[in-house]
Amino acid sequence: MSDIRNGFYAYAATPRSIGQTIEVALGKIDKNKISVKSWTAMDIVGSFIAEEVLQSIDESDFVVADISILNFNVIYEAGYAIAKGKKLLITKNASIKDTHPSIRDVGIFDTLGYQEYQNSDELAKFFESVDDFKVIKIPSKLNTKSPVYLLEGLFKTDWATRIVSRIKKARYLFRSFDPNEQSRLSASDAISQVSQSHGVVIPLLGSGDEGAEINNMRGAFLAGLAHGLGKATCMLQNGEGPVPIDYRDIVNATYHPNDINEVIAEFAGKIAEAFQQDVVILPKERESFLQSLELGASSAENEMRTLQNYYLKTDQFFKSIRGEANIVVGRKGAGKSAIFLQVRDKERNKKDNIVLDLKPDGYKLIKFKELILSFLEEGTFQHTIMAFWEYVLLLEICYKILEADREQHIHDHDLYEPYRKLAELYNAEGYVTEGDFSERMSSLMEKISTEYRSQYGDEASIGLPVSKITEMLYSHDVKDLSQQLISYMKRKDTCWLLFDNIDKGWPTSGLQHEDLLIIRALIDATKKIERQFGRSNLNVNTIIFLRNDVYELLVRETSDRGKEAKVLLDWTDSDLLRELIRLRIVYSHTNGDESFEALWRRLCVSHYKGEESSEYLISRSLMRPRFLLNLISQCKSFAINLNHEHIHEEDITKGMAAYSTDLLTDISYEISDVAKNADDLLYAFIGSKAEISRAEIDKVLSEYGVSEEQFDDVFELLVWYGFLGVKLKNEVQYIYNFNYSMKLMEGVMKKNKSSIFFINPAFWPSLMIET
Repeated sequence: MSDIRNGFYAYAATPRSIGQTIEVALGKIDKNKISVKSWTAMDIVGSFIAEEVLQSIDESDFVVADISILNFNVIYEAGYAIAKGKKLLITKNASIKDTHPSIRDVGIFDTLGYQEYQNSDELAKFFESVDDFKVIKIPSKLNTKSPVYLLEGLFKTDWATRIVSRIKKARYLFRSFDPNEQSRLSASDAISQVSQSHGVVIPLLGSGDEGAEINNMRGAFLAGLAHGLGKATCMLQNGEGPVPIDYRDIVNATYHPNDINEVIAEFAGKIAEAFQQDVVILPKERESFLQSLELGASSAENEMRTLQNYYLKTDQFFKSIRGEANIVVGRKGAGKSAIFLQVRDKERNKKDNIVLDLKPDGYKLIKFKELILSFLEEGTFQHTIMAFWEYVLLLEICYKILEADREQHIHDHDLYEPYRKLAELYNAEGYVTEGDFSERMSSLMEKISTEYRSQYGDEASIGLPVSKITEMLYSHDVKDLSQQLISYMKRKDTCWLLFDNIDKGWPTSGLQHEDLLIIRALIDATKKIERQFGRSNLNVNTIIFLRNDVYELLVRETSDRGKEAKVLLDWTDSDLLRELIRLRIVYSHTNGDESFEALWRRLCVSHYKGEESSEYLISRSLMRPRFLLNLISQCKSFAINLNHEHIHEEDITKGMAAYSTDLLTDISYEISDVAKNADDLLYAFIGSKAEISRAEIDKVLSEYGVSEEQFDDVFELLVWYGFLGVKLKNEVQYIYNFNYSMKLMEGVMKKNKSSIFFINPAFWPSLMIET
């Protein structure tokens, strides 16, 4: 009897048919081999349900989670079980139709794997056939440089911005999951991020918020992991949120911004305690090369303190650091934020430099655009945006100077008087100086709205004179502020204005003319400041980081095209991507002299279906570092879960399937960001042939509802994003094979009017394309 394994079954209470099938199946299991108790068999009268459930998990040898319907409680309990070192079995009733959010939307379980069943007999047989009770290994290394992990929402609302601002105020660096950067959260990434954290912050969205269901399901899994691992956990919801009553005691409801301050303050204290205790999870056994390998995060923001150790310094980086580029242009995942962070950190380490690292939330810019458009004509709109950016930049330069010299001016008599004058000017009446950059921007926007409505009410489309706009915008004398800054900057060296994420979080309905005006106004404002400071021989370097699709649209609408000094951050060389991976492996395992080939043989099988494995993976990454790291991480995750010493062919197959689904979502988002009515366009090609003619492409688009006059524009998008390649002399060429020159590729296609096109193999698994 001692060999009997005891399990706990977690499943949703509705629909009742799921529970009925499960309970019948449990009655058919041979009790001499395995015993499974469901939550309905617990004695929970008068007890806190969550406590009773977690105790049952603690006492079990394994846990079963049914995900036929995604449920907050079940997902939380699955995360808790993994953290507690329990074998997790996952089941799904094949007869239950997928609901929103789906497993594909949320992620997590599609990488863990699950067993489908149709009836109680199939489910009972599954239990009796289980003989692998190996658990998922939890990494033991703690991240002391960025100790906090944050779950971010799809939109950077004022509530979300306040949470980020208070974490920064607590002086804790954080890593985050941002759905604007990664379409889904994988189980391996969630486990890795939570296990290396001292604390986890999980904001839960209200049922009326866009993306709430997906966000909260992810939050449930992260919370279960964090609680199971004993991490400091901060769960917040805005008002009376949708959290199940069983878990209300572990969630902080916030009704006012100051409530967030108190919750994060308490959380910050718990992080400090965790540092003092220095709790380390000791590995139960020696980790293999694969298990101990850390390739870093695919998002530069999540590795800002370690990136310098393995950053591949390209020519684009050196041009940026020398101040030769005003704009860095690259596709999403090409490494723009990595350059941003490297330039920022390198220049910020120079004592006399002033470095502004600004990341204006797209959400805030949308609100600002809608606000201004609601009551100003276009000519006035353009002037207002330009004036707004100039004012914001001058204030932020002032803020950085005051922050940098806060201590030094007290001990330097030459600095004291100029510092006090600048501080007095900056702290003008009516200007809110608290919070981070996003909050200060919000305050300025609110001031403009309030000033306008106090004078004009709801009157719209007014052509206001410059003097009135200036009066609405400014709390300071801008001319005096400029002169004071120029005078003070003579004691400094170089001022850097770095802008990232300006095109992040924009609406998926497509970019509009006014969005591009916002970017153009920002570029013009930085140029104006550079000229102002330059007349006094002061050096100001500006770099604005833009996605290249956004930049192309900007150029089309700009009369003085070509004047901006730019660098293109696009990858065309497979060997450069191999070197990027080699540097990360070397940093993780300190084998500095080993070649990529030697290290790769330790990491992965040499060939996959007859093709050299690294080339196979690189060719499916769309030549983007982030995608390549994501793909390798997916394969690595499956290999570790199956206790493989290195990545096998079957791990690549499974990793490709998971990666392909993410890629399809990511590229769909990118297309819809710049093109109207292009949501989910790529899904039109489900079940298509790999080789496809232009006529067949147009037919697919027509059946999907695309009008004939849009065919050429949509086709261009599919080629531009690397979804389609053209077959030339029996070899398929994609946009990156033409150095990302659309004109060159179009020229080749025009010369070959009977061209055959090819859907990129990276999309085949998700589109169910047979080869």
